[in-house]
Amino acid sequence: MASTISFSLLFLSFTFFHFPLFSSQSTHPFPKETLPSKYGYLPIIPTSTSAIFYAFYEAQNSTLPLSQTSLLIWLQGGPGTSSMFGNFYELGPWLVTQSLTLEPNHGAWNRICGLLFLHSPIGTGFSVASTPEEIPKDINGVAKHLFAAITRFVQLDPVFKHRPIYIAGESYAGKYIPTIGYYILEKNANLEASERVNLAGVAIGNGMIDPETESATHAVHAYYAGFINERQKNELEKAQLKAVGLTQMKNWNEAADARGKVMEMLQNMTGLATLLDYTRKAQ
Repeated sequence: MASTISFSLLFLSFTFFHFPLFSSQSTHPFPKETLPSKYGYLPIIPTSTSAIFYAFYEAQNSTLPLSQTSLLIWLQGGPGTSSMFGNFYELGPWLVTQSLTLEPNHGAWNRICGLLFLHSPIGTGFSVASTPEEIPKDINGVAKHLFAAITRFVQLDPVFKHRPIYIAGESYAGKYIPTIGYYILEKNANLEASERVNLAGVAIGNGMIDPETESATHAVHAYYAGFINERQKNELEKAQLKAVGLTQMKNWNEAADARGKVMEMLQNMTGLATLLDYTRKAQ
């Protein structure tokens, strides 16, 4: 997901961290919109120090009792993008501005639900990968770690135990979310009721689910929405074919660059403020 904001914040870099586990609860001087909040580490492997970092903001204006208020887990894309991007640029209680100051987010999702940001997979953001070998090599490994982290999180406070859980995310999380959803259902089938994860639903926005199909559709969508003309459509389709062909050959780096070129062309052709919301008039 592209952004014109130049983030110099450490937690938005895609690096590996390895330091002792801890968990704490924030207090003043955090803004009231973030309180009560928790942050820390969720161990995922009993024999290792590998752990997933989390930041949690409790619901501010739920119409339900806290024990019935939904918990929403947010997963970023990438793979390897810190969920602090979603936290401080999209749906968290406070946003980072272009001048690197904070301002309240009036559309924050923790207005009505508990909001849990997870840095996944391990090795992303503040999450800890004790060895390179423990970093998942596929989405099934990611799902296994996420299940362990979610299970540990709901054990942190009795009020979390029976609250409905929704898992949401964007971009490459379009692959993570169905996988962890299915994994939870499979695990729940073999667990006692008291040990199950209370999964209520999943949601995917701007998901990268099937790159071959998705990369081949940008031109036709933009054309029939009235954003590009037929000449531009034909030019864009040629670029799309290159991206799809490289994907089919499993030349991942070249395919990613080719799709990035498609998106750049689309941005320039349409003149839209953002390709994620064509109703926006400015960045």
